[in-house]
Amino acid sequence: MKVHPIRAVQERGRPIIIGLTGGIGTGKSNVLQHLVALGAEGIDADQVAHAVMAPDGPAYGDVVAAFGREIVAADGQIDRQRLGQVVFADPDALARLEGIVHPAVGQAIAARVQASTAPLVVIEAIKLLEAGLSRTLCDQVWVTVCSEEAQIARLAAGRGMSAAKVRRRLANQMPPKQMLAQADHIIDTNGAIAETCTQVLAAWAELGLPFPPAEIRPATADDAEGIAAIWSSVVREGGLTVVDHAFTVTEERAYLRGLPPRARLTVAVVAGIVAGFQSLDLYATYTGAMDHVGVLGTFVLAPLRGTGLGRAMSRATFEYARQAGVTKLVINVRADNPEAGAFYTALGFQPCGRLTRQAFVDGRYVDDLLFEMFL
Repeated sequence: MKVHPIRAVQERGRPIIIGLTGGIGTGKSNVLQHLVALGAEGIDADQVAHAVMAPDGPAYGDVVAAFGREIVAADGQIDRQRLGQVVFADPDALARLEGIVHPAVGQAIAARVQASTAPLVVIEAIKLLEAGLSRTLCDQVWVTVCSEEAQIARLAAGRGMSAAKVRRRLANQMPPKQMLAQADHIIDTNGAIAETCTQVLAAWAELGLPFPPAEIRPATADDAEGIAAIWSSVVREGGLTVVDHAFTVTEERAYLRGLPPRARLTVAVVAGIVAGFQSLDLYATYTGAMDHVGVLGTFVLAPLRGTGLGRAMSRATFEYARQAGVTKLVINVRADNPEAGAFYTALGFQPCGRLTRQAFVDGRYVDDLLFEMFL
């Protein structure tokens, strides 16, 4: 039987090592930040390069010898802006610099990896592939990708770079197609940050790594982007809900701000990422005769289903419902979604009816099953 390479690494008792790369402005640092929040150790190769070119670093003397004292600032540090003006305008000069710095960076990173006690080490490096780090250190290569228009817009907003300057930088980097050809995993960062987060959670789950404990709390308007990303994921997955379109961030924010008294939306937040939500609404607002009845809805991102998030949110929702005077809960479940039916049955809901051909969704009619529970 062939052994999964990641499992083999774990069995040897050393961390999984991911090389994270992508063009400038494609969101590598954002992905690294979320992986660190999940429990990884992050290594920023650019920061390591700063260290090896510091006056006491192993590459300092060779860099100064190769490019002259004019790149040295008054405090003795290498002026990276001056050095950049030289190397980014001359491919041969850039190659000389990389020939000096990359080996020193590789040695420093290898030492950190060796000393790490984290389950996953992520090496973020824009020249990961060119420097050979992917071959010498990494178990997998992940590549972040987005449109050139998005790169230009982000770098203009974040670093004040002109479009022409961004394109010059891109010309000195490996073309995206070459990066993608060597990728074990691709993270598309064209969408909102929350959509990138959902991809990070999925990639973490694929590695078989445990998730940190979730924070269960009432949702706020600031959670709108994360909740909208869950809607997008669930609707795209299909077969889970009779809702046939995702809600925008604006729509979700308006919903959260307009929640009526006694209604609530609860979220499960994992490593700062909204990974699930549960809504509690009144069953009917046109009459007071059913003020004791609430209607429930639960949605969890696919990678975290079965990890207890739904049960944890339900405990919080049930406690709130009792305090709000809700004594009965009702839920509608697609008849072709047995996992949802099993989830609610395990919580204590009882089946109480079936609505035939209740919805036309995913290109066909589906029945709705009704469940109820008394608190």
